[in-house]
Amino acid sequence: MRRAYLTTFVVFFVCFIAITVSAQSIPVWQPNTTYAIGALVTFNGQEFRCIQAHTSEVGWEPPNVPALWAPVSGASPDFSISGTPASQSVAPGGVVSYMVSIGALNGFSGKVSLSASGLPSGATANFSSSVNGSGSSTLKVSTSSATTTGSFSLKITGTSGSLIHRTSVTLIVNGPAKPDFSVSAMPASQAVAAGGSTSYTVSIGALNGFNGTVSLGVNGLPSGATASFSPTSVARSGSAILSISTTNATTTGSFTLTVMGTSGSLAHRVTVTLSVGGTGGSGTTTGSVHFHLLLGVSNAQESLTLDGGNFNDLIMSNMIAGVMYGHLVQEYAPFPGLQFNKDYLYGSIMAQLLQENLATEDYLSSSNLIDPSPDQQAVMGTGQGGPYQINNYAVDMVSGGTAPAGHSLINYIAIQKNIGYTMTTAASQFQQPTPPSFNNKFYGPMLPAFFHYNDMVALNVIGKGPGAFNTPWEPEYDQSLANFVNLPNSFLDVILNVAYNQGYYGGLVSQYSTKGATANASTVASVNSYSSIWGDSSTFVQYPYQVHYYLDQMYDNPIPTTNPTTTVTPTNHIIFNMTSLGNVFSQVFQMLDFSNGAKPAQFFTAVQAQSAFNSALAQHGVASTANFDLSNAADRARLFAVIDSAIGNLETTVGMKFNATTNSQL
Repeated sequence: MRRAYLTTFVVFFVCFIAITVSAQSIPVWQPNTTYAIGALVTFNGQEFRCIQAHTSEVGWEPPNVPALWAPVSGASPDFSISGTPASQSVAPGGVVSYMVSIGALNGFSGKVSLSASGLPSGATANFSSSVNGSGSSTLKVSTSSATTTGSFSLKITGTSGSLIHRTSVTLIVNGPAKPDFSVSAMPASQAVAAGGSTSYTVSIGALNGFNGTVSLGVNGLPSGATASFSPTSVARSGSAILSISTTNATTTGSFTLTVMGTSGSLAHRVTVTLSVGGTGGSGTTTGSVHFHLLLGVSNAQESLTLDGGNFNDLIMSNMIAGVMYGHLVQEYAPFPGLQFNKDYLYGSIMAQLLQENLATEDYLSSSNLIDPSPDQQAVMGTGQGGPYQINNYAVDMVSGGTAPAGHSLINYIAIQKNIGYTMTTAASQFQQPTPPSFNNKFYGPMLPAFFHYNDMVALNVIGKGPGAFNTPWEPEYDQSLANFVNLPNSFLDVILNVAYNQGYYGGLVSQYSTKGATANASTVASVNSYSSIWGDSSTFVQYPYQVHYYLDQMYDNPIPTTNPTTTVTPTNHIIFNMTSLGNVFSQVFQMLDFSNGAKPAQFFTAVQAQSAFNSALAQHGVASTANFDLSNAADRARLFAVIDSAIGNLETTVGMKFNATTNSQL
């Protein structure tokens, strides 16, 4: 009798555990994952069981492949709950909000009532609404002047009948604020030729009733440069102009200037970058770039010989595409002003070509083809994606299907007209050879630029809206983007390069997003260190650092040799003549198109492109006969600034942002 009682209890206990955890323990379906027969997953709120062992791919979502997956009809309806952001700070008397998201599982359609507990004394909480099925509700926390200060864990509870789930967020109530001031400077970076001058606007903001006078100063100037402020101090709040003057003898290079504001015992600083270049004289392209290696594992297998300038126009077109990539990133509305390492993000298109292509050293400047040799044509096969190996070029990166739904390359107006297929044929394009336009040296580099930007957008969009679900990289990815708005030289390029190379669900996007969510300057240095991946044989882990290594050679930055801390500095010179760069810019943009989204698309003209470029030269005080060295930091910053301004000038000319999309064939 006792044995029977124990058996009954154990069975009941095990069943109870199984019932209470089942809804939470079933993972969301992911591509590039091995599934055994009987494995359970959820997709868009529906539970599925694997009926044939396989490794998943994009396009093999459970509803699309009944030969691999069968819906589980008996799974109990349930819901998930999450809250963002993870933490909010408020001064007594202030108000903050959190977004509480409810996800429906296994056909759940019930009403979820919400409540919050753990509030400090003197604070109240209100939800904008309950949630039916799936959706979101805004939790507003209001404090008073008497609210207790400190850090508090708020528990948010969702209840629907017998179903109860909880999540937590943090509320930080700050103590009474003291009068203080803020200091900022714009732009963050300026470039000037030796002998020229430039300026920054320094702004002082009054905080908490501050009414003192702030004296201004600056240090970190290169030898031969002078600085002055007008006015020399700011009372309470306002701005001053910091003017920098150089001479022909001023030391060239990139310099970090520290702008200081002082008022009594209060002192605050902000840094800006000053790049001093040569006077734009003559120069010759020389040197070499070695590629196709695993850092700390194997040596480079191939190299480009830069002497003679055969690769100059190819490098130019790739750098123009790279600046376009950064231009698109900074136009993304949900996170305006994203900061990143321009050298690495702008250069990642060229580095991708070196790593992903077959024998880039076979390029001939006399041809418009990136890959002119018959030995290179394997990259143009079905599903290959051309010299840059953007295999998923025909996939909508949010829906995961092959039909364009707003997040496929063909949805971007600027590249639609030349992409080589139409909206009508797009759904079957993955079964066709890669279009010839992908191999054009003026158009081809733009495709990975838009592809990487599309990755950035997709990672932000996937899992949100109707049928919301949790992705492995959220909420850390969104927190990273928010953090990068205020983090100079962030490692956004690393996150997007692993997203391209390994895929969204491979683990590295989540890993680097976690680092990015709370990253500071020290984190950036750690992530960018070759020591972090040295000797790792995983090509996925190595890829962002292969990109860095190839670019560090081109930029004459120290590169590791026998170990990550033993380095050598290359002595390359990659000379961009402004007339030649303008010609390449014109050729590139004559391959792109514009439209208001309703009228038929039309190609940019040579006159429009050349005018935009010439205006950019004038904006930055650069002569059309000038030569700048991509391997010199100051010259490189100025080159990038000219190209970015030229792109912006074209947008103004036609009244269209380059990140504009359409669901129509224009």
